[in-house]
Amino acid sequence: MRHELVAVCLLLATAPAALADVPVIDRTNYQVAKQTAETTDKILDTNKNILTTVQDTLKAVTGDRASTAATLKDLAIGNGFSASSIPSLDGILRQGAPNFGSLNGDVARAATTFVNGLQLVKNLSGKDESAFSGDKSYEQLVNTVLGVSALINGSQTAIETRRNAFRNAGAQIGAAEDIKGSIDQNTQLQVQSGLTLNEMIGVMNGAVSSLQAENQRRLTDISNTKKLLTYGK
Repeated sequence: MRHELVAVCLLLATAPAALADVPVIDRTNYQVAKQTAETTDKILDTNKNILTTVQDTLKAVTGDRASTAATLKDLAIGNGFSASSIPSLDGILRQGAPNFGSLNGDVARAATTFVNGLQLVKNLSGKDESAFSGDKSYEQLVNTVLGVSALINGSQTAIETRRNAFRNAGAQIGAAEDIKGSIDQNTQLQVQSGLTLNEMIGVMNGAVSSLQAENQRRLTDISNTKKLLTYGK
């Protein structure tokens, strides 16, 4: 009996130590940990989506879009007449023959045909290599008529070409894939508009040259008249 009592006492003494090794689940802490994990997961997904959006945005506003704007680069002068292709009015006539350099062949022929149709004399004095001021003025006037004639013919052709080109460009508005493509298209349109404006300046220069030649001719006539009156005395 004594031995059994001792055994029971020993069993009771060691029981708490054995129970301490059994894992215990704290349901409150577990729920908090689970919610924290779920929230963290959602935050990571959100950050991933933000990163994707940032990368897409960066791609939309950077990089090469040359191919997108390439179709707009010849609106102003790429496929047609340019006022800058007309040579200096001082050198269009060479040894009595028109020389338009690299000017479009059709435009040059039209201007030459027009002047030839006037059946103009070579000079006023009838002498070769004349130093007469009237001959020099007359030659400059013929040069100007040739140049302005070419300018008029070329500009008339270019007006129709540019009108169609800009109309086709207008049809591409809104077709760019992203912001960068749209910006590059708009930039190219601005460049082409500037070139077109420069062509207008070239045409106005032709008109001014025409007036200058007329004024030069009048000045020469006044001078020659004065010389003639002086010799008469």
